[in-house]
Amino acid sequence: MQTGAVPAPVVVRALGVPVAIPVADAAARDRVRRQWSRALTEEPAATAISLDGLAAQESQVHDYALTVRVTMAALEATAGHRLNLHAGAVADPHGRAVAVLGASGTGKTTAVRALAGRLGYLSDETVSLSLPDRTVHPHPKPLSICVDPDDPRRKASVSPDDAGLVTPPGVARLDRLVLLHRGRSTDGLRPVTTPEAIVEVVPQTSSLVLLTHPLLTLAEVIDACGGAFVLDYVEFVDHLDEVVGLLDRDLPEVPGPEHHPPTDLPRGGDDDWSRAPWLDAVQYDDQLVVMVGDTAHLLAGLGTTLWLALGRPQPADQLVELAQEVHGAHPSAAEVVGSALGELAGRGLVVGPAGWSPT
Repeated sequence: MQTGAVPAPVVVRALGVPVAIPVADAAARDRVRRQWSRALTEEPAATAISLDGLAAQESQVHDYALTVRVTMAALEATAGHRLNLHAGAVADPHGRAVAVLGASGTGKTTAVRALAGRLGYLSDETVSLSLPDRTVHPHPKPLSICVDPDDPRRKASVSPDDAGLVTPPGVARLDRLVLLHRGRSTDGLRPVTTPEAIVEVVPQTSSLVLLTHPLLTLAEVIDACGGAFVLDYVEFVDHLDEVVGLLDRDLPEVPGPEHHPPTDLPRGGDDDWSRAPWLDAVQYDDQLVVMVGDTAHLLAGLGTTLWLALGRPQPADQLVELAQEVHGAHPSAAEVVGSALGELAGRGLVVGPAGWSPT
């Protein structure tokens, strides 16, 4: 290489996708290669990121931005044929993986660093699953560690090797799912129903709506993991044994859902209530999750009864009659049903009769 020549891009394997990272000079190349030490590959790049807008940034901001762009490029390449979760994951020597999922600020990286002192590091940010076998495609990116609470862009990019994280097995499959609730209590792990988990997981997915039957796909993954658990905690290390021990717990089989895929419904009359268009829906007993757009709505009790009944458009008086058959007579049944229908309409799940408007 001639003096002053721009080095060749560094190619890393992110979520199973070879991504080219351009580097401005030899120092940047060496720094990036160190940070991405576990993801380096000689494969030809399938896609590449850009350095646009990064030339004048300090190294911490620059390197964190690179990591974000690599992740986004890999997510774009896998959209529509993988289940991609905003989660961290580790795996035991048998390839059983546990994922910890939560919104930004819930402590995913801290949790993964603790877990990866004992189990193999797969990712601290993004878990990409093949379907239906739940194979985890590793994303051994640098750990992004906040160094300035006032500037979220300033994060140290630390190699998994420099952090001393355990190397994972060659193949891993998602086996357990933990939803992180930091700061609420120290109660530790508790199971939640699949519908409750779904509405919490959906906002922490990428391109879920591009999958065929997105809610059914997500439900089947959660059920195959023995359901989902919430971890209520303040300090993750206080619950490390609890989370690691999940992999050896015998969990009861979770019965699958009743699926309500979108269908063309008959047209109703001017006095009828009807369902709004929906993307997918799954039902477990009286808990029902309906996806409209990219939002999952959890219904139970009367809400479930009304939504299911509106598989056939019908007027409010018939819905009141049905509600009393299912839930028992009530002196204010018409008002209760009317209020429930109004709430469902406000959430975009049902459509009112001609001329109806919320009061």
